[in-house]
Amino acid sequence: MHTSARDSTARPLVHVLLLLRVALHMMFAFLLVFGLLRYLAGDLDRAHTTPVLPLACTLAVIYLLGTMWEDRFARGRAPFNPSYGAPWWLAAVTALWIGLVLHSQDFVWLLFPLVFLFLHLLPRVMGLIAVMVLWAVAAFGSVLLHPADWGISSAIGPLIGVVFAVAVYYTYRALHSEVRHHQQVAEQLRTTREELALSEHQAGRLEERERLSREIHDTVAQGLSSILLVSRAAGNSLRQGDTAATSQQLKTIEEAAGDNLAEARRFVRNLAAPSLGTDLPTALREVIRRVEDRQQALGRPLAISLQLAGDARRELPETVATAVVRVCQEALTNVVKHAAADTVVVTLAVWDLELTLDVFDDGTGFDPTAVGADSYGLDGLSRRLTALSGNLAIESEPGEGTVLAVQIPLTSARSSQKEI
Repeated sequence: MHTSARDSTARPLVHVLLLLRVALHMMFAFLLVFGLLRYLAGDLDRAHTTPVLPLACTLAVIYLLGTMWEDRFARGRAPFNPSYGAPWWLAAVTALWIGLVLHSQDFVWLLFPLVFLFLHLLPRVMGLIAVMVLWAVAAFGSVLLHPADWGISSAIGPLIGVVFAVAVYYTYRALHSEVRHHQQVAEQLRTTREELALSEHQAGRLEERERLSREIHDTVAQGLSSILLVSRAAGNSLRQGDTAATSQQLKTIEEAAGDNLAEARRFVRNLAAPSLGTDLPTALREVIRRVEDRQQALGRPLAISLQLAGDARRELPETVATAVVRVCQEALTNVVKHAAADTVVVTLAVWDLELTLDVFDDGTGFDPTAVGADSYGLDGLSRRLTALSGNLAIESEPGEGTVLAVQIPLTSARSSQKEI
């Protein structure tokens, strides 16, 4: 057995089968010795003139050699498969037994273990026919040599024994099939468990890769994009001789670079979502300040206000707070890139059972149904919110601005163990 499941399921049945096999060999030895002792006790002087004793000893040796050979082969210690010589061995055992029965009825009872051997070593129909022949030999063979000792019980007794032996054998076969069935089921369970563990491991790797991809996109990638835009603006200001604007833009670049360097270091150190390190409204204000500073440096100022409702200062699970900050970052980035807005209003509301975040801009608007599946930022936000059982909705009309609305149930967020 190779697995604990296989051990716990099949081992008791294996022990039963082993005990049955041992009991069969012990029964054969006992009946042979018992028959020989009865024969010798009946007429000790006759034992010297008949071949009963040599026949019995030869039968014992051949039977013992056959069982030992089978056992050694099963343990991997015999090079030749005993099944090739089994018919000859069975024929020798049967011939010796018939010789004993023809000399004395004391050996008739060896018929019972022989029934097991024939049924086991021969095909079913052939085995049953052979068993009936054995019974006929046991029941009527001694009539030829000892008619005075024969009675109806000499036929009925062996018949009952044969029927019982056949029933026990097929019970043995049923138990053996049950053992094989349990072993196959245990093997299938082991294989399924290994495949499931492998798939879960692969899914975990993919989920972690996706999480890191979202974090890099929402933090470092956006920061580097800001640095690139502001650096181009600084180059233009420098060429125009506007040193004041250039100085402000370089300051913005320095701050953005420092923030993104800190984010990258946190990724390397923790390989986890960066900690906010403060309450959610303060974190949102910091996000808003960075966007306003960047837009001011680019010469395209954007007025962003933060409105709070409910218990906005309430302590929230870090997964929820991080998700809200990332949503706000992505929403403001999309406003800057696409909306051409002058004003943005961010509204955070924290209630007993849910949190909502709305981001409204007065920009050009767009058709939400026309947004392609390649919109990585929105797709990442949707996946992030789905992990928290949250919802993301976008309402927009061309020329009328856009509203991005997020709803996160706080009860499920508390119980969520996923790392966003």
